[in-house]
Amino acid sequence: MSTFSWQGGTGRWYEFEIVRAQRVWEPVGGVYMFVKPQEQAQDWGGPISLFVAKTDDFSTTLARHDMWQAAQNLGAKEIHILVVKDPQTRERVEKDVLEAQAPILNRNMLRRVA
Repeated sequence: MSTFSWQGGTGRWYEFEIVRAQRVWEPVGGVYMFVKPQEQAQDWGGPISLFVAKTDDFSTTLARHDMWQAAQNLGAKEIHILVVKDPQTRERVEKDVLEAQAPILNRNMLRRVA
């Protein structure tokens, strides 16, 4: 199992599992992100979070996600997941990661609503 640690706005680190997009999803809740992996040719930076969200059930949310194609268009090849069973904790983790990572697809969603 491959993992990657993402930092939240509070400074806390969260260890996400790196998974394939095509898979059987577990019916559990958590936080997920669509990620563009680090380019091997560059020796700086790391993976780029393109979209972050929470879900009550990975199996229904990620089976056909409407933002996956947009993320793929920006270079996403990985999904990073963190199982968080408690809904309040899940919301807190999502907000913390969103604050620090500011994914481009989340910013576009906020702009459309405003």
